Amino acid sequence: MEFKNLSQYFREYYIENKLMIPDLLFQREIGFIPFDGTMVRHKMFNNEAGIEKYVRYMVPRHLYYSSAYYRYPEQHTMAEKEWLGAELIFDLDADHIEGADKMTYVQILDEVKKHTMKLLNMLQDDFGFDEKNIKLYFSGGRGYHVHIESERVYELDSDARREIGDYIRMENLNIDELKKLDDVYFEYGVLKKLNIYISDFFNNIDENYVKNIFRKDTIHYLKYINNKYYKEKKIIDFLKNQNGNKFKLIGKEDSNIKYNELILKSLLNNFKKASMAEIDEPVTTDIHRLIRFPLSLHGKTGLMVKPLKIGDLKDFMPLNDAIPDVFKNGSRKINLGIDKFEITMNNENYKVEKGINEAPLYLAIFAVAINVAEFVD
Repeated sequence: MEFKNLSQYFREYYIENKLMIPDLLFQREIGFIPFDGTMVRHKMFNNEAGIEKYVRYMVPRHLYYSSAYYRYPEQHTMAEKEWLGAELIFDLDADHIEGADKMTYVQILDEVKKHTMKLLNMLQDDFGFDEKNIKLYFSGGRGYHVHIESERVYELDSDARREIGDYIRMENLNIDELKKLDDVYFEYGVLKKLNIYISDFFNNIDENYVKNIFRKDTIHYLKYINNKYYKEKKIIDFLKNQNGNKFKLIGKEDSNIKYNELILKSLLNNFKKASMAEIDEPVTTDIHRLIRFPLSLHGKTGLMVKPLKIGDLKDFMPLNDAIPDVFKNGSRKINLGIDKFEITMNNENYKVEKGINEAPLYLAIFAVAINVAEFVD
């Protein structure tokens, strides 16, 4: 009996399944990493049949296409390629999420999904992108890719894309900058949301929350904001209003103003934590980026790069829904090289011990791909 290796299982997948071909394929650069070797770039295919045949023959471990459109994508320098424009790309992974190094793979998937949902909310609410212009993919690894396909973004340079990334990550959103802004800035986008967030807090003030910040000074502060007048209005009224005036209170010559700054800083930090999306900003700013090919396999998991509808993201379970059907039948012996391995896949909880184990094929492929096990003949 002949036993397959990982690349042979990948070939079986590509024979049984079609790729999802992006628009204007002939203007995209194609790249791939083989199972044995380094990145191969500057490939170009005129049609679906050409790339399907090539992939089934070469069997890439990782398959990519450019977010950019080129006149001559097969040329080896960017100048020769003649850049025509690029999609706006967002890559969400665990690399920039605080505490991810202490999370399990499943916890990472859940956390990155939260950031992806926040990003999608901002793209639609703050930037006004229509859902039809937003393409969402599970990366096959630890996160998601979001593509904006719109005439509004194709010609943006790296600096413009960096500004969009800074907005989404809420860079430079701090008290010192907020104090400088006129009230009109707080009528739109993330600043409007921040104002509503702070105003809602003071309209429904939580004494326990304030107590955690000010400890023994809590009662003093609550009395202060309810009684102190500023321009013939109580300070609490300014803090309740949904405008930028509340930030003008900070820096006034008043020994108690420090309380305003402390609590507004605390609320701002909480707002940013709850609302910002951690993206890999260099991916967004790179106008020549290669990104994973839809419905290809991720070489370090064996999972699909899965296209998703925005409304399906909340209930999407990568370790169930991104398993290729061709891997769901049969089993395979593996030799686990670590003490133990626990994971829930395909709605089943698995606890694999070190040494020789019989495992469902999809679990065996996953364990080998992430390099914790080897196939046993």
